[in-house]
Amino acid sequence: MSLREQIVKQINKLLFLALIWILSAFSLKAWQVESTLKKETSKYDQANAEYLLIEAQKYFLLEDYERAIAFLDKSIDVDEKNHAAWFKKAEIYLAKNDTKKGVEAIQKAIALSSNNKYYYVLAAELEKANRNPEGAARYYELMATYTPDYQVYLVELANVFQAVGKTREAIELFRKQESLTLDQSMKLVEMLMQSSKEKEAITLMEQLVIDYPLDMDIKYQYANVLSSSGQQTEAIQFLENQTSMNAAMRLLLSDLYASQGQSDAKFQLLTRSFNDPNASLSDKVLLLGQLLLENSSQPPVGLIDSLQTVLENQYPNEPLAIENGAYVYTKLAEQTSDPQRALFRTKSIEKYQRLKDLKPGDFKVWDKVLTHAYENENWKQLNIDAEEALSLFPNQAIFYIYLASAKIELNELDEASDLLGQATRMTRANTLLKSQILAKQAQIAFLNGQTETADSLLKEAVSLEEVHPDALKQNGEILLSRVEKNAAPVSEKSAELKKVKESAEKLYANGQYNQALITLLHYIHTFEDLNDGATLELFGDTYFQIKLNALAVKYWKMAKELGGGSEKLDQKIASGQIN
Repeated sequence: MSLREQIVKQINKLLFLALIWILSAFSLKAWQVESTLKKETSKYDQANAEYLLIEAQKYFLLEDYERAIAFLDKSIDVDEKNHAAWFKKAEIYLAKNDTKKGVEAIQKAIALSSNNKYYYVLAAELEKANRNPEGAARYYELMATYTPDYQVYLVELANVFQAVGKTREAIELFRKQESLTLDQSMKLVEMLMQSSKEKEAITLMEQLVIDYPLDMDIKYQYANVLSSSGQQTEAIQFLENQTSMNAAMRLLLSDLYASQGQSDAKFQLLTRSFNDPNASLSDKVLLLGQLLLENSSQPPVGLIDSLQTVLENQYPNEPLAIENGAYVYTKLAEQTSDPQRALFRTKSIEKYQRLKDLKPGDFKVWDKVLTHAYENENWKQLNIDAEEALSLFPNQAIFYIYLASAKIELNELDEASDLLGQATRMTRANTLLKSQILAKQAQIAFLNGQTETADSLLKEAVSLEEVHPDALKQNGEILLSRVEKNAAPVSEKSAELKKVKESAEKLYANGQYNQALITLLHYIHTFEDLNDGATLELFGDTYFQIKLNALAVKYWKMAKELGGGSEKLDQKIASGQIN
């Protein structure tokens, strides 16, 4: 190769290298520009996505969910990794009760950000709303696995785990924590007791008593855990060593004394509690109520009466104390016999009358006052009180019925009829009250000599979906008066009589007393002339079962006069009850 050719070749090589360098430099510059543009575009997209998310939140707060979702969808279009937008969508779907879409949305949020505890909590809430506790438990498990600060949701986690039979796993999660709040500790105690780990539960409760020395509920729970673990003696000793107790502790100690057969200790506790200045009125009411309910067959009448008297002397103007007296003396009247029964009825009436003066604007008190007067057939007092009650509560149908009942018994029939008409307009779909009103209207018709109208009204009263006891009672009173006027032995002219009676006897034997009575009442309307002792005794038995004892005795006496009753008929009449 000549020298000239060599020089040209070298120059071409240099020119090529220069071109490569220029192109390389240009490419680098282009790459740098492109990278900068991408970064700037990404920042812009993120800012735009955040703006759209803020707009969505605004409409979410306004409960305009459709617009909120539209903005969230735009935000996700701009930034496909916007997990917060998916979370917000799931939140909206929960508010809309669209749990299926909610779960789908929260799953995408979790896929983009797996270490956010709030996402798992929302997922669990969605599954609970979807009635899928297993799904909720699964998300709580994932939360415990992938998030470091989930402890605040331990109680919620435990509740779900318990529901799906994973109490053991929940206990293990609780044990892994360095410390627990009081609520979490109590939840752990509950799960330990459920899992028959009483020893560990007691140890934990002992530490809680030390950590919270002034917390009465903790002391109660500790004694309760001891008792539930079979350590009743230890529980009694612990409670007896307390210088002060709340209502729950007193009730528990009272129960423990009863379970150990320590009646004297129980009564002494009651006396101490009623003289304890730290014991509240509600404490004493609860204790007295427990004493009354636990000894319903043979109540310690003297003690109960004495403690109620102490209560009223301590709180002379407290409605709760007087209301408790009304309840106590009503119960004692039910559980005793004359002359105590008459005394306690008088006391209960006095308490109810005091209550309406202490709480004149309380509907419940007036309802109790009128109900008590009505049930005890104190018609003059009912007339006075019902008129006053209606001046305060003019829209109460039952008060019109009570006043009408008093007017009927006081022979003011026209006014009673008007009152029942007003009550009818107010009862609407209340079939029980309608049945009662029809019975009262039948009573007025019967007293006015309109027997066919009375029969028609009574038949309708006992044919409703709900039959009021007054309808059954009124039927019985009217039919009994007819039997007394036209008592005659049963004839053999109707096989249907036997069939209906057997049907009623079967219902009675199955404890369906109301239905048995209704069946008999329909039978009487059909076969008025067929009255026999056995049938009237069954009437009496049925009325006794629905707690119309006075009417039952009347039927038993008439059954005895007609003959054909059972061997126990004399005993029923003498005792006034079925033994």
